[in-house]
Amino acid sequence: MSDAPYAGLGVRTPARPWRRWQMEAFDQPQQALSPEESAAATAKRVAELSARHEAACKAGYEEGKEIGRKEGHAEGLEAGRAEGQAAGQATGYEAGLADGRAAAQAEAQRLNTLVQATADSLSRVEAEMGQALLTLALDIARQVVRTTLAEQPDTVLAAVREVLHADHGDAAPLRLWVHPADQAMIRQHLGDELAAGKWSLWTDETLTPGGCRAETAYGTIDATLETRWRRVAASLGKSQEWSPEP
Repeated sequence: MSDAPYAGLGVRTPARPWRRWQMEAFDQPQQALSPEESAAATAKRVAELSARHEAACKAGYEEGKEIGRKEGHAEGLEAGRAEGQAAGQATGYEAGLADGRAAAQAEAQRLNTLVQATADSLSRVEAEMGQALLTLALDIARQVVRTTLAEQPDTVLAAVREVLHADHGDAAPLRLWVHPADQAMIRQHLGDELAAGKWSLWTDETLTPGGCRAETAYGTIDATLETRWRRVAASLGKSQEWSPEP
């Protein structure tokens, strides 16, 4: 008899001798299996159970693998999202901080440049205003001197007296040069002082009224109006000549 029914199970049973089949009576007990048949049935049963077990294990493995993959993917995705968010926040914070610092430094530099430029401008304005005020003051002073000399010609007496009493030594001659318009007034008011100091009075039309020039043993004393005016202007940091006309 062929063992084809057990071919799929990988079990081979021993061949049995052929015999005619006869229907057994229903009231007769079933014939006990031979040892060979019992072994074949047991082997078949074991093979079936083993196949089912293997199939169940494989299905469980695949199912567990799929579940694990999904859970691992979800957890990895969440972890990656959290890590990426944290890294992005940190990177954004550092970048924003660096940009903020750079902008603050640029703004500070711009303000410093603006302040310096403003300070320089104020300094220039102050200097220009100061020079303008000095020029104005000298112009006013010159006008006052002109007016004073015109209205009070005797103001020359103060300058002449200062020259007469300067230290000029005892050597002679001592000469005092004045404008012709001032000669009579000086002789009238300072005649005694001229005589006491052994001064001789001379006139010079090139001199401006209100000024004088003296010649002594020590040299020339320049008390002209032009020289005195230059000294006043120089003391104020200006270089300005006397102008007899407005």
